[in-house]
Amino acid sequence: MTTSSEKLTRVKTQALPNEMHFRFHTENDGIYARYGIEPLGIQHFIEPFRSGLSALDTALERIRKSVNTERIAVADHDFDFTFSGMFDYTRSCRQHFDPQVRQAAENLSVVFEHYGNIGREAYRQELASSFNLLQDLRARDADVKALTLEPWLKAHEEAARTLAALLDERTGETAQQTELRVRQVRRELDAVYQQITDRIDAMINLYGKDFVKGFAAEYNAHAAEYKNELARHLGRIHAKKRNESPLQNQ
Repeated sequence: MTTSSEKLTRVKTQALPNEMHFRFHTENDGIYARYGIEPLGIQHFIEPFRSGLSALDTALERIRKSVNTERIAVADHDFDFTFSGMFDYTRSCRQHFDPQVRQAAENLSVVFEHYGNIGREAYRQELASSFNLLQDLRARDADVKALTLEPWLKAHEEAARTLAALLDERTGETAQQTELRVRQVRRELDAVYQQITDRIDAMINLYGKDFVKGFAAEYNAHAAEYKNELARHLGRIHAKKRNESPLQNQ
């Protein structure tokens, strides 16, 4: 009887982020080709698989080449610069000669430390963090005035507004054109991938794990890497949600 260790490792492809999903299937195609389409017994599936992979690449390219992508990168740089400027200026004021300024800087540093480096987060997440950060900083009005920090807050707020507007514009440009297309193509590609995996599992059941020598071991190591990468990705998302929920519920 075939055991689970004698089957191919399955990956929940529907949960993979778009680029990871595309990379996973591109590498699948490379492994299939290296060990031979006919020896693997998947010749009836490889053409629709590769057609689906090409269609997905085309759909994703529309997102990658959005007219606003370059402007978004510039706006994100301004966002990161103004955040770093606020943080570095506040930290430098902890060495100020005036004890009241030093104390105000210490108070505001606690707020910054709570949020960490928001510039490392994804676009939408860094904007949400920025909004909450600015609210918390402005709640300490006396400390902000002691440091004359308000110009930095306004500069960062303006950078955040510009970035948000460009993201909204890109979403409007691409969402209707690509989102449904990407989802549809992903589903179709995943369906063929499942057929290929089922076929190879059937061949393993008939002829043993090494019916194509070395394939199963390499493929399972490859699939396990993506399962682990997906687990880390989902873990980061869940951790962010746990960290954000107290702020969002305030």
